Amino acid sequence: MDILASFNPFEGSMEKPILDVSEIRRKFLEIPYANASPSQRLDIYLPPEGDGPFPAIIFVHGGAFILGDKRDDQFLQAIGGIGRGYAVVSVEYRLAFEAKYPAAIFDVKAAIRFLRANAQAYKLDAGRFGLCGDSAGGHYAVMTAATQGNSVFEDFSLGNGTYSSAVQAIASRFGPYDFILESRMAREEPPKADPYFPDIEMHLLGAHSEDIGGLAHFTNPLNFITSDLPPIFLEHGTDDVIVPVIHSRQMEERVRAVCGAGHAELVIREGYNHGGIDQRWNAPEINEEMFAFFDKHLK
Repeated sequence: MDILASFNPFEGSMEKPILDVSEIRRKFLEIPYANASPSQRLDIYLPPEGDGPFPAIIFVHGGAFILGDKRDDQFLQAIGGIGRGYAVVSVEYRLAFEAKYPAAIFDVKAAIRFLRANAQAYKLDAGRFGLCGDSAGGHYAVMTAATQGNSVFEDFSLGNGTYSSAVQAIASRFGPYDFILESRMAREEPPKADPYFPDIEMHLLGAHSEDIGGLAHFTNPLNFITSDLPPIFLEHGTDDVIVPVIHSRQMEERVRAVCGAGHAELVIREGYNHGGIDQRWNAPEINEEMFAFFDKHLK
């Protein structure tokens, strides 16, 4: 099945405008962090002043696991960090049409290892990395952090295998975590989640998650939360029709049970829908709580 032929997303949701970054003076664009795919590229933006080393916020874009770009308007939620003294990195990764799960997890971890290995060259503080993402990128960010230190979730052939892919803080906005839950809710009548998700799963996983429950266990970060998880900031809207808010509620409950109260910060935005549908997520002030979280843990 060609999912793009039958996929009818809300207007403007997937053809996101590409940001003009020409006014940002200090930047490094299209840097290869691995050589297995042309998709393995990242951009680095530095604060306008200072010699560093700067704490870094590493952004992973969303796009239903099959779309999106490291420089589309999802990046607006992170790029403001350069004005707050952060280096900001945006990572491109292999989408599901190119490589199935967990290829993108391997890519994000390879990008972090590359940044740590080359921290001095790019004025980065290798001991202060924060990771954030929205929607599918939120899943990848949380899964990357939940499995840090677990060599099963690394592909060291992508390079810099002697360096750590650990981060010191994570932020995720309306991320899906439990694929089986999402798939089941999408199949209900009426659907309580994105009804296209089961078809997206075929590209992402090669099968419906409900049909491969044993393997789907390894796609769910809830199953890998340990006391070593970095502090985590979660945001979600109560009226999200793409990824229901239960995903973030379950994540906060699991982190609290394993790591203790206060280890996860959960912000529920009443009446907000998914990013791309609900333009309120694009307002600059919506990012203040996320940046305050990173300030607390990276500064």
